[in-house]
Amino acid sequence: MTTEDLLTRSLHEVTEHTDYQTTPLATVVRRAGIVRGRRRRTTALAAAAVAAVAVTPTAVWLNHSPDTSSGPTTTLSPTVSSGSATSLTDVPFGHAPGIDYLDGNTYLDMNGGRIKDPALTTATAATPVRDGLLFALPGETPDRADLWIHTTNGDQRLGCGRNRFAISDDGVVSAYWVTDSCNPDSAGKLYDGVNNTMGEGGPGFVRTPAGVMIDPVGIQTEAVVVNAWHGQDPTAELIDIGTGRATPLSALRIVTGSDENNHVVSGEIAGQPAGQVGESAVVDATTGSVRWRTDWQLGQFSADGKYVVGLRSGEGSTDSYAVFDAVTGQKVADFPTWSSGWITQVAWDLDDTLLAVVNDGSDRTAIVRFGRNGLVTRATPVRQKKYASVDVFRLATRP
Repeated sequence: MTTEDLLTRSLHEVTEHTDYQTTPLATVVRRAGIVRGRRRRTTALAAAAVAAVAVTPTAVWLNHSPDTSSGPTTTLSPTVSSGSATSLTDVPFGHAPGIDYLDGNTYLDMNGGRIKDPALTTATAATPVRDGLLFALPGETPDRADLWIHTTNGDQRLGCGRNRFAISDDGVVSAYWVTDSCNPDSAGKLYDGVNNTMGEGGPGFVRTPAGVMIDPVGIQTEAVVVNAWHGQDPTAELIDIGTGRATPLSALRIVTGSDENNHVVSGEIAGQPAGQVGESAVVDATTGSVRWRTDWQLGQFSADGKYVVGLRSGEGSTDSYAVFDAVTGQKVADFPTWSSGWITQVAWDLDDTLLAVVNDGSDRTAIVRFGRNGLVTRATPVRQKKYASVDVFRLATRP
């Protein structure tokens, strides 16, 4: 037997007797999405940096905390020295949002794509799926929404669901819940994946029990962070997207944010009186232990997981927002209330600035960008509000 024959036989024996680990298709899809998400993030950040150079060096200043990291400020010339802004037209124009948003009847994605549909005028959330664009319209009750899908063949109603969708830190993986019937006793389906399909064979698809309403909030590795209503009160849970197994986050009464980078979630602490705003905490999603707590209402984490936004409710339109270090719990920045208007949504952009939908009290609205260095700019033109029940601008998935 020649050396070549021996080598060939040896290779065959190794191949036939070696077990190779396989990677589930859902994991391959998720990893591909993360790579694509990082590329999209890099592109968005590069575009933002170019746009920032062209912004007029004027600013509206935040009420900084003593421990606020102010960054370089020598080139900035504040246009408003007080802590509260007034008219949106006084805010200088900056770069556009790096995350998906809705402008009237138009959906604008992070890559600059646009989808127009009259039905989107009142949509509360939207996210791309393999079959088209999934969007939510207000339902008959505040806790439900009608889910529709926009395709080249028109719009099709899918069923009932929630009025928001969860999205991953990289802005690529989305999660949403839908039921065939609006009957509270009906079973549902929870989807999670990249370019989700609404078909039965789509990635990341599990059934949810009858009579349980699911509100997706965020995404952890191979799981969706949800609030689940098994009765009158919600429970914070992690639902494994492969098996459907639900793991309670028992330290929390309700979950409000999720960071896949550091495997933590935020939310209201369990054991407090129902209907009363109490303490919030950042909790380890793996062990369930509390990392730190605060009397602010904590929300979503920044894209890199370094920061988490907090809300303190006041009377009328005097709600206050602040940014906290996600590891230490130290407050690093405040941003102002709108003295004659209000903020309806707040979400993190990919460059770790905060975006907010602002109404200045004169039925003018815009998306405004708040930087931790004190710079405040408009991310969109100012529009006149036409409908009392819905904002012209809506952040598509994040809030």
